[in-house]
Amino acid sequence: MALPKLMHPTFELTVPSTNKKVNFRPFLVKEEKLLLMAKQGQERSDIGRVLKQIITNCDVDSVVDVEKLASFDIEYLFLKIRSKTVNNLIELSYTDTEDEEPYKFTVDLDTIEVTRTDGHTNIIKLTDTSGLVMKYPTIDVMDRFFDNEEIENIIFYLIKSCLDEYYDGDKIITFKDHTKEEIEEFVDDLPTNVITEFDKFFDTMPRLYHKLEYKNKNGTERSIELRTLEDFFTLR
Repeated sequence: MALPKLMHPTFELTVPSTNKKVNFRPFLVKEEKLLLMAKQGQERSDIGRVLKQIITNCDVDSVVDVEKLASFDIEYLFLKIRSKTVNNLIELSYTDTEDEEPYKFTVDLDTIEVTRTDGHTNIIKLTDTSGLVMKYPTIDVMDRFFDNEEIENIIFYLIKSCLDEYYDGDKIITFKDHTKEEIEEFVDDLPTNVITEFDKFFDTMPRLYHKLEYKNKNGTERSIELRTLEDFFTLR
């Protein structure tokens, strides 16, 4: 007699960057194995690959293209699936830099959302009729951002990685249809004042966010901002 095919509960999550609703299932043993393997890896990219694989596995309708998801989409979906699988409450410990005492916190993952800065836009205007449409960095882009010390200029690496479209009136040009050399030449020809707008785009783009507040033993009001997936699971 064949072993039974187990049924698993499903739940609905909204992909932050697209507002698309997707059905997921909790982690299974095979996903826990992937997580253990990622923890043994030495590179941030190992974790990135595992997060993408887990989200693909848990997407019950196979409708999500993880390669196109923003990095904050990946972090958010993993955090929420983990909450449904293991426990929505996580324990964090932090050693205060002023009194050097450890403090413990309990965070409810069900309350964590992706925050958006007022006034944020993915449009970089060049003239009254022309501009650039930006896409958010994927987890692969962010992994290379953190892992590769040979990147000479981080902001230009991010700009070139996140250019989506150029528009001029009704004319639209898609950057994915052009070579790296062509894109680099285009970026080099941009006016210098537009760099500030790129900085603003990256600084204000959506992200996980949660603030921990406490008073240390010296009576000082303190706060800790959690902004990345690592903050939620490795804070010390």
